[in-house]
Amino acid sequence: MDNTARPIDKSDEALSAAAPALSKWTMLGWAAGSHGSFVMIGILSFFLLNYMTDNLGISIAVAGQIIFLARMYDLITDPIMGTISDKTQTSIGRRRPYLLLGAITCFACFILLFNAPDFGSPTSAAIYVAVILILYSTAYTIFNVPHLAMPAEMTSDYHTRTTLTSFRTLFFITALLTLTIGGSIILDRFGEKDGYAIIGWGIGATVFVTMLISFFATKNVTRRERTLSVSYSVREQIEMIWQNRHFCIFLLAKTFLLTANASFSVAFLYFAKYAMESGPQLMSRLGMWQTLGTLASIPLWIFVSRRLGKRNALIVTGLGYSCIMLTWLLASPAEPDLIFNTRIFIIGIFTGGIITLGFALLPDTIAYDRLKSGLNREGVYSGIYSTMEKVASGLGTLIFSTYLAANGYISSDAGEKIAQSDATVDAIYYAVGVFPALAVLTAAFIMVFYRLNEETLKSMSENVSAGAPAETDPTDSRR
Repeated sequence: MDNTARPIDKSDEALSAAAPALSKWTMLGWAAGSHGSFVMIGILSFFLLNYMTDNLGISIAVAGQIIFLARMYDLITDPIMGTISDKTQTSIGRRRPYLLLGAITCFACFILLFNAPDFGSPTSAAIYVAVILILYSTAYTIFNVPHLAMPAEMTSDYHTRTTLTSFRTLFFITALLTLTIGGSIILDRFGEKDGYAIIGWGIGATVFVTMLISFFATKNVTRRERTLSVSYSVREQIEMIWQNRHFCIFLLAKTFLLTANASFSVAFLYFAKYAMESGPQLMSRLGMWQTLGTLASIPLWIFVSRRLGKRNALIVTGLGYSCIMLTWLLASPAEPDLIFNTRIFIIGIFTGGIITLGFALLPDTIAYDRLKSGLNREGVYSGIYSTMEKVASGLGTLIFSTYLAANGYISSDAGEKIAQSDATVDAIYYAVGVFPALAVLTAAFIMVFYRLNEETLKSMSENVSAGAPAETDPTDSRR
């Protein structure tokens, strides 16, 4: 493989310059698919571990390991899917065929996951879930990797990417509402035994519909086709990513951010049951107030990012998020609703910043690579990013489940609630408050070393347009 940089095809740059501005409806339509993506990964954090431990009788340690190993499986499939979508050429584009295929397969796997047969054995149930999770992960990869690659192709404007990804945040909200309010209402009304089966069909249907919307809404967007027919081995992909230090720093920070979110999400239902002495209905309050906070924050974080830059705004977001998460240590069943709801609202504000700003940096790092190499490798980058999302989700679950197992958590079946020890309840408190705070603080520290900004990309783009090499990077301290 030739890794040397070369000027980007003038026809490619002309395509970007001549491309019409993206309409709000097109951006909204593309982002709708994020609802399905967020639900697919969010259900694993919010409900799957509890479904396995408190309904199928699988021990919490084994359940966490199954989820983590299924996520690690994506280390292989996501980069492969990225390369496949980069090399695809069809009359409807190189990404969109996989949006359609992914919509169908994701729906089918979602139903199968939460409609496990009554095996009468935790071991058989564990094997079934493990197999379905592999299929589930593959289906998610088919849709999500090409979907994440599209923003870098749809627009070359720095701030339009932020606006585009802010629409994605809206569908994080719809996914959160669907999972927390919709899921909790179903479980509260039908009980956990029947409720999870209904979740499989009902919430799975929202995944199918929104992914289809993304497929149809992007029918007429300007598409940048692949510049060279290049295949990348796993080693070559790692080398390529390592050369893009901006992406490496961003990816490491994002891993900590998503691990924090996974740890909080997977712990919250246990927190509601055993620390707050409530149940699934507490998830409704989480969904409602976090949604309000996130919605209110979107214009704020777009404004802050324009004033401070995306990196600095993300650091500020991380510091605020860490502080508010530590207050979960003070929560109790006797806590007034006003304090509980206000805490969640503020968490929503900082969560909105983490999502909007965190994802807005991805197409910038991809654009940097394209300017440096002259190659359109969005699929490779999106595949690696998607892998990180799922590994972080699995890692957060594994940390929580291992920690709880070490502190004596007792699994059950048929939705039965068993009294847990004081040590187990204390462990749940730490998993909800301390773990996420420390992880996000680490991410904020890592982002201090991130240097890519609008001026750098603009300067490199001007060099390319003038026919000069794009190799000169003003942020490169090694020069």
